[in-house]
Amino acid sequence: MDDGELLRSILADVELAAAAFSRSPEAAVIHCPQWTVADLLAHHGGVLRWAETIVRTGEPGAEQLEPAEHNEERLAWYLDAAEQFVAAARRSDRDQACWTFGRPPGRAWFWIRRQALEAAVHRWDAERAVGAPTDIVTDLACIGITEIVEDLFPRQLALGRSPELSCAVELRAEDADQTWVLSPHAGESRAAVAAPASVLFLLLWRRAGIEDAGVSFTGSQTLLNELRASRFAP
Repeated sequence: MDDGELLRSILADVELAAAAFSRSPEAAVIHCPQWTVADLLAHHGGVLRWAETIVRTGEPGAEQLEPAEHNEERLAWYLDAAEQFVAAARRSDRDQACWTFGRPPGRAWFWIRRQALEAAVHRWDAERAVGAPTDIVTDLACIGITEIVEDLFPRQLALGRSPELSCAVELRAEDADQTWVLSPHAGESRAAVAAPASVLFLLLWRRAGIEDAGVSFTGSQTLLNELRASRFAP
């Protein structure tokens, strides 16, 4: 997916999350304890506005919290946050220098990718809260797995937010003919997790489990327990 497709994906997922909000703003978000869909939109809108500031100025500002009390105002604020981010990204040079929390050097394209994936996860959360969520498209899921393997999980380990794995783990996207290696420096791979890309992506974001249908695990019980305890993303 190119930048234009990623930006269109943000707008599409935000519209779907907004539809879930309109259906039931007080529905509980299963994988974000103590959040309702209204809370989720407030968080996501703030993240979008924070990322827009970074793309526009190159530096992070404070996260902008949602100020509205009424559902109609909250929804308009949320949709506007996505429009503002996409507009700023389209005006920017994708290779312009800016602050990121990924590997250096920091570039604006990081935020285009990050916000497309953020929107996909939270759209899934919102739809799951009110019914059955639609799958995350394969190409986007593969981009998201790459982000976790190359940026997010190494950062989680460096910050002490997740335990180390005792060996490398191969991830296989069965519908995309792609593989990745988690913790490639942890030792020879003695385990593998295989599933459709969307399921692998949701598993790494703790929205799915290794025991779920469609997931195949090969490895020891010890490593299975390590994977269940790991936090691959914030």
